Amino acid sequence: MLTNDEAFDAMADLRRRQLLANLLHTDPQAVPKLSSVSQEMLQAHEAFLWEYLSGSQEIENADKAAIRTHHVDLPKLVQYSYVKWDHDDSVVTKGPKFDDVRPLLNVVEKELDERPTIAPELALRE
Repeated sequence: MLTNDEAFDAMADLRRRQLLANLLHTDPQAVPKLSSVSQEMLQAHEAFLWEYLSGSQEIENADKAAIRTHHVDLPKLVQYSYVKWDHDDSVVTKGPKFDDVRPLLNVVEKELDERPTIAPELALRE
């Protein structure tokens, strides 16, 4: 059963709202692959990774948005069973509890339509 805390946690971040809203209309969605530099960073020291994701520092050829999607957003949505993530094929699909969050998505979808995409290169796509 969906808890309010899980639903609001999942929806608290604009990027996660966009990921879920995209699945309302197109399932499955492609997930951008990480660059080799970004993959190396994911395997680096955990404290460094969190510092990098929460700061303004940039590293050449590293894609902070993609790292955040792979390391923070998708794992959280998988944990709540809103999405299933196929790492090998780089796609996400609706999870077993997706319909539990659908009413919230319907409410915020209009807001998302009025905002520019956070990172067009990261928008999930068919």
